[in-house]
Amino acid sequence: MTTSSTGFSKTWRLLIRLLGFSLTLLLLTVLFSFVLFQVFGMSAPFGEDTEMADLNINSMIFFWTALTIATFLAIYLFWVRIDKDSWRLIGLKDAKGWSNFWYGTALGAGMISTGYVLMLIFGVATFEAGNFVFGSFLAWLVFFLIQPFFEELLFRGYVLRLVERYFSTWTAIIISSILFGLVHAPNDNFSILGLLSIALSGLLMGWLFVRTGSLWAPTGLHFSWNFFQGVIYGYPTSGINTYEIMANQYSSPGWLSGGDFGFEGSILAVLLLAGVFYWDLKKEKIDTPLPADPWEDELDTMA
Repeated sequence: MTTSSTGFSKTWRLLIRLLGFSLTLLLLTVLFSFVLFQVFGMSAPFGEDTEMADLNINSMIFFWTALTIATFLAIYLFWVRIDKDSWRLIGLKDAKGWSNFWYGTALGAGMISTGYVLMLIFGVATFEAGNFVFGSFLAWLVFFLIQPFFEELLFRGYVLRLVERYFSTWTAIIISSILFGLVHAPNDNFSILGLLSIALSGLLMGWLFVRTGSLWAPTGLHFSWNFFQGVIYGYPTSGINTYEIMANQYSSPGWLSGGDFGFEGSILAVLLLAGVFYWDLKKEKIDTPLPADPWEDELDTMA
């Protein structure tokens, strides 16, 4: 079999697996949503204008918890039961889990804080103190721990590892990062800079996942990036407004302040993410070898 036909076979097999996984996850999500919003009568997690209102924060926490459980079940079915692979590769079991989580958290908080200071210096941000409400703060803290974990479990824990089965590690990191950026396209005020920065954040989180072999490093970065962006500094988070401690105002030009999409729509986010990615890339090489693909023998037979 030629290299091109082998590549086509791998691509086709990958797409079939992704399709089966996606349909299963969608079915579980619909089922859990029906239970939450019809059986238990919870309010919808999003308001009519797609903003995350404090009124619906409890529903959002329950909804994303349900999404996380559905993702666990789908991964268990496809990764463990069908592919006969190990949970270890998903990155949940990590003896250095706490230190990896705090490392990622420090990176995210540092980048957002640096970006905020630069915006103050450039005059596109104006400091305004908001009202601290402990209940809202705690609810959003819980939400921003659950929601990023769900996305990391899905995009890094499963999608990246699955693509890595058929192609190189860097191909898997890049593809999962592009998909991660594209799923944010429906958000309000989405922009090219927003796509670029979110894809770059996916690239950085994918690299952290592969470098450490742990899901906790990218989860920490994802958590602090969202939490500091929205709750602490009052940016919109990927175009969505949240509860905020600082009621800051961000002015034009949008390419510098991020505008209504938030810090992720700023050139500063792109530069900071690229810089931190380059810095961490130079620290350590990938050292997370994968076991043999259980279907590799079939490819060899076809060749």
